[in-house]
Amino acid sequence: MVCIYCGGETRVSNSRRQSRNNQVWRRRQCLVCGATFTTHESVELESALSVRSDDKLKPFLPDLLLKDLMNALKDRQDTPTAAREVLATVVKKLLALPQKPVFATTDISKATSEVLKRFDKRAHLRYIADHPSRQI
Repeated sequence: MVCIYCGGETRVSNSRRQSRNNQVWRRRQCLVCGATFTTHESVELESALSVRSDDKLKPFLPDLLLKDLMNALKDRQDTPTAAREVLATVVKKLLALPQKPVFATTDISKATSEVLKRFDKRAHLRYIADHPSRQI
């Protein structure tokens, strides 16, 4: 990776797996200017997972699910943080399903509903109300 400050080469001085959010944390140091910075590396879900909708395959777009979660959790003071945490939990739940890497929209709705039900019952009810066409 190149340095974010000068564009020089960097080396990894420390690396740790973050199992909670399926990422790798790396501390990097520039060999040219000596700057130190941290990166978080994760899989690009859009290229790794697909959604089957109307017999067509589309890339899984976490931002669309995040938008739905933001709406479902809109009564909370910590809406953005809560929505990102719930999204990470839903993705982890989806990755544990045997039918990966292709999911039906109902798989995603069911996993989201289950996570929201444990996290915030009001948000769970709002999510169900906003998705009546999906069989949850």
